[in-house]
Amino acid sequence: MKTLQNAMAALSMIADSSEPVAVAEIGKRLDLPRSSASRLMSSLRTGGLVEQDAKSRRYSPGPLAWRLGVGYHAVGYDAELIEQAMMSLTLATGFTSWMAVLNSANIVLLRQHQGQVPSQFTVRLGQSLPAHATAVGKALLSRLPDSAISALYDDRLPRETDHTIATPLALLTDIRNIRSKGYAASAQEAFPGVISVGGAIYGAVSNCAIGLSLSFPVGLGDPEVVAALLTDALRHVGRELGDHYWLGTVT
Repeated sequence: MKTLQNAMAALSMIADSSEPVAVAEIGKRLDLPRSSASRLMSSLRTGGLVEQDAKSRRYSPGPLAWRLGVGYHAVGYDAELIEQAMMSLTLATGFTSWMAVLNSANIVLLRQHQGQVPSQFTVRLGQSLPAHATAVGKALLSRLPDSAISALYDDRLPRETDHTIATPLALLTDIRNIRSKGYAASAQEAFPGVISVGGAIYGAVSNCAIGLSLSFPVGLGDPEVVAALLTDALRHVGRELGDHYWLGTVT
């Protein structure tokens, strides 16, 4: 049981890190001798849960971890409908679409449809991003009560760019507007030069909120026009899934 707990803790470290993690860091965090930490990571590598860079010897998520992450929550009929909406939106706009779910104060990216417009940022499926800085993250947060959102944050929010919302009060103000409009926007809050619009649907099968967003470079799209296309798609899928928000039975 202790070995399993250590494996879970090591995987959590790697999942939370934006950079590959050294075995020394893992051993220190888990209070393990370097030899024990190396054996643990070797077992995880053999199972495909992590992979090791040949030069740096550091660890990052492996192919099995990506397969598990991509399948997380978004399964069955929910995912099929949302993925159809993603493809249609990407085709209509030329912009990249994303599917994500909320994990505490972060989002986890589950699906992507690459648009024709070149991306100005690089993210990978399974990667976590701060919810308060992303359009899809704020849309997912809007499905929580204010008290649950406040419990996720301290007095100051981590800044990704100079445009990132800095305080919980400002975030709550933005989220109340999102609930009213049906969509969220991130104007260079997560990545410089990138605008995103996003919304959320409560999945009937997955039993969780699933987010959908579109991202595009500043100056290459009208956020309000993109948001109108997005909300039309969300409304269609949300009503199909019986989401009370999109059915208009909740405010």
